[in-house]
Amino acid sequence: MNPDFRKFATQKTGINSMVLDDVVAVQNQYLNPYILEERQLNVTQMDVFSRLMMDRIIFLGTPIDDTTANVLQAQLLYLDSVDSGKDISIYVNSPGGSVYA
Repeated sequence: MNPDFRKFATQKTGINSMVLDDVVAVQNQYLNPYILEERQLNVTQMDVFSRLMMDRIIFLGTPIDDTTANVLQAQLLYLDSVDSGKDISIYVNSPGGSVYA
């Protein structure tokens, strides 16, 4: 998980860090491949969801509940705070969830 997003989610939006960890754990139950990204000065390994977030892409692949909805909202707010002029893409592959979330 992107450390800047974690800080934003816990401090600016008030999401409990343990709740955020639970959402990440649920994502990790599904296929969560890691990628190697080569840059001019180094090579770094990260999970694919963090890499997508760097490209302003949010992927929702779990059932929607209150916690998932809060984290999704925090991701949107974070990306908007980084650069409000750029588009944000959301890809949804969810079996559904709570109507109230």
